[in-house]
Amino acid sequence: MKVGFIGLGGMGKHLAVNIVEAGFEVTVNDLREPPVQELVQYGARAAGSAREVAAASDIVLVSLASNQASEEVALGPDGALAGAKSGDIYIDTSTISPGVIRAIATQAAERDVEVLDAPVSGSIAQREEGSLTVMVGGDAGTLTRAMPVLEAFGSRIIHVGPIGAGTTMKLVNNLTLAANQIAAIEALVLGVKAGLSVETLREVIPVSSGASRGFDVLVEDAMTLSPVPPAGNMSRTGLHTLMKDVALATELARELSVPLLVGSATSQAFVASDARGLANQEYWAIMEIFEELAGVRVRPADL
Repeated sequence: MKVGFIGLGGMGKHLAVNIVEAGFEVTVNDLREPPVQELVQYGARAAGSAREVAAASDIVLVSLASNQASEEVALGPDGALAGAKSGDIYIDTSTISPGVIRAIATQAAERDVEVLDAPVSGSIAQREEGSLTVMVGGDAGTLTRAMPVLEAFGSRIIHVGPIGAGTTMKLVNNLTLAANQIAAIEALVLGVKAGLSVETLREVIPVSSGASRGFDVLVEDAMTLSPVPPAGNMSRTGLHTLMKDVALATELARELSVPLLVGSATSQAFVASDARGLANQEYWAIMEIFEELAGVRVRPADL
């Protein structure tokens, strides 16, 4: 089985490396040359366009930053579907709107190309070791055919429903994550302003009813790492990424007439961070806004 991979960013590069290391013949493409050459060093072959990747592959995966990028890479004149063959599988692992992947699937069907939406979730360590959670939307039979490739980077591969269900699941998950993070920031700022130490908050909340994974991760990152990414490169999850995901989730809620009281408040916190010029920092940089409003410093002074 020949595999193509398009989009070698913070997530995509790790997925592609794991696929190569699993023994597949892989062809890659990205707008930037350095990650392409890095994958070539691992054993992949470089291609000049998404169309060329698809022509050389039986399964094409993409990991892209936006709705627009997913549409262009799949449907553009030099896009993947232009080079795909009957029976091929196209898998979008990006966090995008459900309507976008459904539109891609509709046009792919005209070429007898099957489509899955398979966004992923997990830590940096899980990306590197290939133990991500993969939430898959699409035909169960197509998933069965693609499973050997998905298993190269995912330890939990969950079929969540028809096409579009994977991206929907990812948006719901990331909205929950973002809301938990904002709640954790507010709790930390309130606790410290009221005289509690961060150490006490870290000791009590994780073993009490306020416990959440979002709290644990946020406190660990905020108290030990600078929110300014080294050399301008996002090392973990940038604010711009979560900002985009929350915006997509709130847009989906509007389309479905679902009220999002907490979600809307969470969205406004991210809008404020963008207005403050924090979007290109790591996600816990948003604490700066709450610290300033409350007149208290939670994070170590050297961060």
